Amino acid sequence: MDTVTHGIVGALIGKAFFDDNPGPTALSWRERPRTPGRVAIISATLGAIFPDIDVFAGPLAHNSLALITWHRNITHSLLVLPLWAVLLALLTRWLAAKIGWPAPSINKLIGIYAAGLASHIFLDLLTSFGTMIWSPLNYARPAWDWLFIIDLTLTSLALVPQLAAWAFRKPDGAAARAVSLWAVLSAAAFAVAAIVRSLDVPFPTVGAFGASLAFAGFLILPLRRGSGTRTGRVRWCRIGVALVACYLAFAGGMHHTALQRMVEFADEQRLPYQSIAVMPLPPSAARWAGLINSDKGVYRVEFNQFGGEPVKFQYFSDPPPNRYLDAARQLPDMQKFLWFARFPVARFIERDGQPVVQVTDLRFYGSRPTELKPGADAAFDSGFTLEVVFNPDGRVLSDHWLRTQ
Repeated sequence: MDTVTHGIVGALIGKAFFDDNPGPTALSWRERPRTPGRVAIISATLGAIFPDIDVFAGPLAHNSLALITWHRNITHSLLVLPLWAVLLALLTRWLAAKIGWPAPSINKLIGIYAAGLASHIFLDLLTSFGTMIWSPLNYARPAWDWLFIIDLTLTSLALVPQLAAWAFRKPDGAAARAVSLWAVLSAAAFAVAAIVRSLDVPFPTVGAFGASLAFAGFLILPLRRGSGTRTGRVRWCRIGVALVACYLAFAGGMHHTALQRMVEFADEQRLPYQSIAVMPLPPSAARWAGLINSDKGVYRVEFNQFGGEPVKFQYFSDPPPNRYLDAARQLPDMQKFLWFARFPVARFIERDGQPVVQVTDLRFYGSRPTELKPGADAAFDSGFTLEVVFNPDGRVLSDHWLRTQ
């Protein structure tokens, strides 16, 4: 999950369960806090963001494979979560004392940080990237494959109730704030729809209209009889938590039915397979890519569970064995990549007289899929393709990530 959404969810949790000012109005962020509530909310937000601090480790160490070996490792571990919670709580108490802000007790702060950290680890576990939740004892990467790494529906469900709480924090000016927010969010929905369509991802205009109506349910409808100002921030945010929970349950259900569909497809086609998975595709929980790992290659099927889109089928066959493929698999970087990849497929080509081996993980296949004839290979287009270039005599010239346009 993207770090911005993690922070939004963390703030939602903090306001919903750790805010000590449950009244209909909230203290302005420009005012000095009179209670520990602000520190509690900030702590929940920082706790939900903190695990992604590991993204800085790779550039600092000049490690090109840090994204797959270090990211979502020790900072995302359930086993180490209590240690992080204690350290962050102690640091927060010290900083709050320095600036003279009232802070929750150390025990409460530990609980707040634990909740924020746990929300981050849980949401990452729901994506397809894999999260080393048991490190350092076990470096397996469980992945539930429920959510795409950027899910605008989830982000909206976590953000809009907080915006509604801000708009209705006091009666004066509530209508102007609410209508302005609704107009901005609606314009953003149509803009995002246009951008997504330019990337050949289906996002019908009716979807943007639906988002605009949903925003109106939070920002326009509560203007009637002043119900929005009577709700209060805590209740608004608890509504958001409930909506997020319902959406995650819906995504889990869609994953279950999509996986069943792929198993039935494999059985109908009598495909001998080693593993099957389904990966969510943007922009909705209805779109999926099914992957079937067979002994001769990988089958990929794109489909929409609600219909309206043609099913797209691709087959990626393994190349015939040769000494360059064998040599590439022995390289330390390639072994790390193969440890990470769940659906690896190799490709052997010659470029300017030099043998080239490319291995990609089809979880992150990024091209515009087209139907292929049986036995044909699709060109790789993925941010997760490792390329090894050889001299004709077998000497390695380079191994690096393949950057696609």
